[in-house]
Amino acid sequence: MKIAITDRIQNLGAHQKKFDDLGYEFYFLNSLNENEYSEEILKQVDAMLVWHAKITEKTINHLNNCKIVIRYGIGYDQVDGESLRHKKIPFANNPSYCVEEVADTTIGMLLALTRNISRYNNLARKYKDSWQENHLNSWRSSQRTVGLIGLGKIGTATALRLRALNFNVIVYDPYITTSYFKSLNLKRVHTLQELLSTSDIVSLHCPLTNETHGLINENFLKLMKQDAVLINTARGKMLKNFDVLYDHLINNPDFKVALDVLPEEPPKEHPLIESWCNGAEWLAERLIINPHNAYFSDAASIDQMGDAYFELVEALSKNKFNNIVN
Repeated sequence: MKIAITDRIQNLGAHQKKFDDLGYEFYFLNSLNENEYSEEILKQVDAMLVWHAKITEKTINHLNNCKIVIRYGIGYDQVDGESLRHKKIPFANNPSYCVEEVADTTIGMLLALTRNISRYNNLARKYKDSWQENHLNSWRSSQRTVGLIGLGKIGTATALRLRALNFNVIVYDPYITTSYFKSLNLKRVHTLQELLSTSDIVSLHCPLTNETHGLINENFLKLMKQDAVLINTARGKMLKNFDVLYDHLINNPDFKVALDVLPEEPPKEHPLIESWCNGAEWLAERLIINPHNAYFSDAASIDQMGDAYFELVEALSKNKFNNIVN
């Protein structure tokens, strides 16, 4: 079996021996740019492993012998699954890793903003004669409602953590069965409008699709409470653009946002990004931005590779196709 791997991955590390025993041959394409991939290699491979590279019809047209394409990560929007489907090539993602990490980051961001942890840290540097100054508006968890958009693995893990912290949790996900909601004893809302208008905190845990692309727009934000908290650890392009967020933060001085993902990474010049970089007083820790690393831990990194290689063997050696998204 011949397998092509995109990005800058150049070895299989601890997993190498397993594939030596199976007789698999790997081609490390050593690039994120599909225009640099050898057409001859693409025509030969039985499978393709993809991480950050964008894979379009250009590459897919050369996959004449390919039996499966597997993404190392959870998201699958950067691979043209529809073109793969037309060519009858299954496309799988890797949904089981980093669930704990992203859920934990979501909770960390939520608590940092609702308990003013970063704000107090910066204010305390300037305290001289007294200490417990400037009691900021802080929330009690049992009196607040968190609305989750999406109840997949990460959404579920986040909901369970929130319940343990005594938050009231509501969820909008039209693709999850009622029985699953009942098994978790979670309250389901049937419209996005109801979730946005009811929640004190809104957190996104859905995939990037045509339906969710640009979901966070002017209307979305206007439906939220003026002092609400918005958290996105899912996909950056769910935010329409920085303009809508900048305007909303300007016009709603009690509104707060935490982002692990951005519509463009790294972000280009923009008044919102400039204000955040410079610690502008008007923003005053109301905006937290992490560099798309909620998924990472040493343990998650090991799981990521191991799970992808397991699915590769399942498909090629056992003809078992799991986690197919196209």
